[in-house]
Amino acid sequence: MLEPSSDARSIWSLDVLMNDLKVGTIVRTPGDFNAFSFEGSYRATGGFPVLSLSFRAASGGLRKDPKPVARALPAFFANLLPEDKLREAMEKHHEGSVRSGNDFDLLAALGSDLPGAVRVFPSDRTIARHGDLPVSKPKARFSLAGVQMKLSVLKNTGKGGGLTLPLGDEQGSYIAKFPSTTFPGVSENEYANLALAEAIGMDVPERELVEQSEFEGIPEEFRTLSDGSVLLVRRFDRGAGGERIHIEDFAQVFGVHPSRKYEGAAYHDIAAALNVAVSGAALEFVRRLALAAVTGNGDMHLKNWSLIYRGAGDRPEFAPVYDVLSTIPYIPADAMALSLSGERSFKAMDAQRWKAFANRARLPEAAVLKAVSDIVERVNLLWWLLPEREVVPEKVLERIDAHVQLMTPILSTCAD
Repeated sequence: MLEPSSDARSIWSLDVLMNDLKVGTIVRTPGDFNAFSFEGSYRATGGFPVLSLSFRAASGGLRKDPKPVARALPAFFANLLPEDKLREAMEKHHEGSVRSGNDFDLLAALGSDLPGAVRVFPSDRTIARHGDLPVSKPKARFSLAGVQMKLSVLKNTGKGGGLTLPLGDEQGSYIAKFPSTTFPGVSENEYANLALAEAIGMDVPERELVEQSEFEGIPEEFRTLSDGSVLLVRRFDRGAGGERIHIEDFAQVFGVHPSRKYEGAAYHDIAAALNVAVSGAALEFVRRLALAAVTGNGDMHLKNWSLIYRGAGDRPEFAPVYDVLSTIPYIPADAMALSLSGERSFKAMDAQRWKAFANRARLPEAAVLKAVSDIVERVNLLWWLLPEREVVPEKVLERIDAHVQLMTPILSTCAD
């Protein structure tokens, strides 16, 4: 495994494991090309447990190894890494062993606590060193995709309690989402939206709001300057005993790099893929999409929809709801993150738009319209009396409420 004092810049080959099964190797060449190849024994299984649908051929089995990528990782692995400010903080945390902007370096440093069941280690479990480096303190080695400051954390048991950052080979069982100076009340906003989704009957992970004072040992580079509560969400890619459960987001399913998560596909593409991969999931996707429209969530891009592989890991299911919040209070002119039949504006989400979506996704038109109208009805039945509304800042709540009132008659045309 990668030792705490190791220099990720000196690693040239990484073993890719799913839990303890080696599935392939990532090698970087002197020209800074990164190439992934499947292990022969894994290829012989036909590609089970599944690493990603993007690697599977329509006829069954695995595709050819993906082409090497210059100065970046293949899309599946690039999507395991943090983005923007969270990435900057992690690179600073590993300063001296990770080069800024270098995907391979960062993956090597974070490989012990990645999303899903994937783990990445230096191929020979030892690496060359630049001289005699002193043994350093263990570093945080987790990766969570996304731009918000969020950390994988451990919930301490016993008298002291509290929350700590996993170090070295430890892995967190919760995601802590910290408050933002740019988006006030974002933790409370998401907390209430998750509660609404659960009240509607959607699969939602356990969550709670906690105070920042409950956290111990958070390095300075991960701290935010904002006061307020932290949203703590149980990781659904970790089992009760800490076992890893494999997941992949739809940027990975479609082989799209994270920089194209807002444009690499449209909503009907996700629905069509779900309709093939998971029985009944396409209409659940429509229900979640309608919830995003009525609550003003403009951030449901490709990385905010995922598949989960439980058990033997050979069959995908639609993963629980996550990263749901109303963006309208912060970006009044916001729109849907991806195209819905050529349109993104919330105000354009009437029955005709959903009919066109159903046609493109090859879903029954009547079932799609019913799913949308049912969600609008349930939101208006549940949202206004939801106890979790009380924690949302007044101005944020006012803007969410106004958007729900705006969208209700537009989306209710699906019931006509």
